Amino acid sequence: MMATAPAGEVFDVPARDLVRADLPADLGSLFSSPAWIAMLEATYGFELRASTLVDGGHTLGAILYGLVDDIRGRRVISLPFSDYCDPLVADAATWERLAAPLFAHGVPVRFRCLRSVLPLADGRLTRTGEALWHGVDLDRDEDAIWAGLDASARQNVRRAQRAGVLVREGRSLDDLAAFHAMHRHVRKAKYRLLAQPFRMLEAMHEAFGDRLCVLLAELDGHPIAGILFLVDGDTLFYKFNASVDLPQRPNDLLAWEGLRLGRRLGLGRFDFGLSDVEQPGLVRYKRKFATDERAISLLQHVPVGYTDPRGAQVGKVLQRMTQLLTEPGVPDTVTRQAGDELYRFFA
Repeated sequence: MMATAPAGEVFDVPARDLVRADLPADLGSLFSSPAWIAMLEATYGFELRASTLVDGGHTLGAILYGLVDDIRGRRVISLPFSDYCDPLVADAATWERLAAPLFAHGVPVRFRCLRSVLPLADGRLTRTGEALWHGVDLDRDEDAIWAGLDASARQNVRRAQRAGVLVREGRSLDDLAAFHAMHRHVRKAKYRLLAQPFRMLEAMHEAFGDRLCVLLAELDGHPIAGILFLVDGDTLFYKFNASVDLPQRPNDLLAWEGLRLGRRLGLGRFDFGLSDVEQPGLVRYKRKFATDERAISLLQHVPVGYTDPRGAQVGKVLQRMTQLLTEPGVPDTVTRQAGDELYRFFA
């Protein structure tokens, strides 16, 4: 990648200390925000860093990353447990200077990019797959947003309302605990996966404060579904969803109420986040509401001659342990504790 070297010096700094005032705002998101970084560090003990270009006291570009070193080996991830994290870099020359220290670690490097095309043009990175991202334009009146929904979504919203499903906003730790119980149940019963530890939600509560909201759909006073939202900038981010009772179609009602929540908060965008292309049901659900669909590029660099069998070996063990620990007969308390102890190794 040939480009004129930009002025300034490259510094590696703690991500929490990154000065963001001069960085490209259109490339930033929840997943490069100070609150998200604080949550990741508090939950999983990561030390997150930023490769930065500084000139005259101004930070002209930055790449956020974590150098993870655990039983799966050493690897650079931008960023762990994040839907995407675009480099905060406006030009190829700055990208080249800031990416060089990451590649210099001599270990695998992974990126997930939504908006930036600079990593895709770097021959050191291979595109290993893609996910889908969906967003909704909230800069319309409520009637226009309602009219823009897929007809099946409007039908399901009305069905849930007729069934007596009520939606309320929650921000307390008790509300998060009710949501997490449903989340754990769905992950175990439907997907045979471990859930993120509850301490992650506690750390979110601490880091985001009133910029965190969980919408709970309740029937006869009992929660049957929920969505956890986070606010960053002018965007409402849909982060986690869980449901235990689907005949009343609570998820469509929750998504609709989430759009209304974003409007009430004066926000301009709704970010539906990442969907695995191997989850077509989730993609169809989000498409009923979305006004925008894009690809999230999954990129990886593996140094020439690099070998470390730990990643593949431990990955197989974790997969088998997950299958065993999510068997229907395993007590939920055991499955929960397994997620608490093992989830960080899925980064």
